[in-house]
Amino acid sequence: MSDRINQPRISSTVIASHFPTVFMLREFEGGEALNRKLADLMLRLEKETVNIAFRTTNIGGYHSEPNLFTRKEPELGSLRELIQQALDDYLPKFLAANCHVPPANLKMRLWGWGINMRAGDMNFLHVHPDAKVSGVYYVSVPPLPPGSAVEEGSIMFVDPRPRAHMNRVPDQTTEITILPKPGLLILFPSYYEHAVIPFRGPGVRTCIAFNANT
Repeated sequence: MSDRINQPRISSTVIASHFPTVFMLREFEGGEALNRKLADLMLRLEKETVNIAFRTTNIGGYHSEPNLFTRKEPELGSLRELIQQALDDYLPKFLAANCHVPPANLKMRLWGWGINMRAGDMNFLHVHPDAKVSGVYYVSVPPLPPGSAVEEGSIMFVDPRPRAHMNRVPDQTTEITILPKPGLLILFPSYYEHAVIPFRGPGVRTCIAFNANT
């Protein structure tokens, strides 16, 4: 008589992703005229308004007040429409991934600010604690000089799970970098830690950042 015990049979298996980080990249084409107007406006505001970079996570550069969308310039109105449409497309997926019962008819308040950065300027690792969704639209991005590292000037996102760095397996991904280009719009949860890596070379990198909250 055999003493072998029959192995139990698998009745079901579920492999799932818990607590996903919902992220949006949207690229626009044909926006050269809009981007030129936004870049000109940001250079003018840098000369005419207070630079609050020292009160933010920016090191160097120009940072406008966070009331940019209250201004009357038509280029800002056009950009706000693009951002609002992206937010309307992003929000249902964000809510479905994060809420066991997604709220109905959720209205989000939107505000934004502009940033001009030059060689050596950076933005250190941070989150946006006063918002639920954050994002950035890139207006102008100077080309990197020959010999630059691929990541220079990129926005970097860090794994938002606080224990994910505890005991990493080989080649585990804990950071993601995205190289900006004009017309690129990014949306992400405001808790997603991010930073901006310095770049070298001439030119101004201009972006419009924004938050949305209820």
